[in-house]
Parts: sequence; structure tokens; C-alpha cells
Amino acid sequence: MKRFRIPLVLGNGIDVLGIVVGIYLLVAGFDINTVPLRFLVYLLSWMCLVFFPHCLAHFAVGRLVGVRFTHYLLGKSSITELRLPVISALSSAIPLLTLKIDHGSLKSVGPGARAVMFASGAVVSMILPFLVVVVSIGRLPVIWSVGLLLISVVNVCFDLYYSPRAGDFSRI
Repeated sequence: MKRFRIPLVLGNGIDVLGIVVGIYLLVAGFDINTVPLRFLVYLLSWMCLVFFPHCLAHFAVGRLVGVRFTHYLLGKSSITELRLPVISALSSAIPLLTLKIDHGSLKSVGPGARAVMFASGAVVSMILPFLVVVVSIGRLPVIWSVGLLLISVVNVCFDLYYSPRAGDFSRI
């Protein structure tokens, strides 16, 4: 997959827009009367809240601790490095925004600052999807909300497995 360079302001704008869409879908779900359609809208919201806040969290926390970034890339996920048959194949086919670090600024900050910056993306991607679960309670049948809870828990478990091996936690 060819990697495309994206300016910081555009990449951050895409992430903010993705988060806004995710929150909008949560609110829009209130007015949908069909349960399967409401569930689908919540699932799309869930996906937005997994993917779009990730790099933005790295950027915001990194800037707070003194790390600078050069640009975004649209390319493949590092999940492909795990060589898990189905998951690696899917992750290599889906384009993903990745944030590129200015390595000089990364070297100039302490290990704690680096750890917080690297962990921020994974932590946000694990926590924010639970917002969809909370919003769905009382708006979906219990079994559908439990489904959202289960995929959120699977997301956390996968991240805790993946991240120390090839993801953000491995970079700490």
C-alpha cells in the first residue's frame, strides 16, 4: 500500500471530524426507532471513537510534554507485524492515519514524557468506545448493549495483547 503524506493540520482536522461524527451518531441514535438501525449507528459511532481519537491523543499529549510531530501518513497499521492470519490481512488492506514524530524532540524529553505520549493513543482508543455502551443502555435491548460491551472488552483485550508487541506500548 502506498503511503500518503498529510500535513499536521489536515490530519488533526480529519481526526477531529471523525470524533465529531462519532458523537453526532450517538446523538442521532436517539431519534432512530428501528432497533437494528440504531444498533448500526451506535456501531459506526463506536468505530469512530476507536480510530479517530488515537492519533489526536498522541498529538495533544505529545505537545503538552514537548514532543513535536512532522506529519501524518495514510498507510497500513502496525498490526500487520503480528502476523495473525485474518487480522493482519484485514489491517493491511484498511488505510489508517499514523502520526510521525520529530525524533529530535522525542529524544529531548524524559522517559516518563515519552511513555505518557505513546500510551495516550492506546488508552483513549480503549476507553472512549465504552461511551457508546453507556449511551446505548436503555436505548437498545439489553442484548444489543451487551454486544457493544463485549466488542469494547474484546477491543481492550486485543489492545493489551497487540500494543506491547507491535503497537504503542512496545514503543515505550
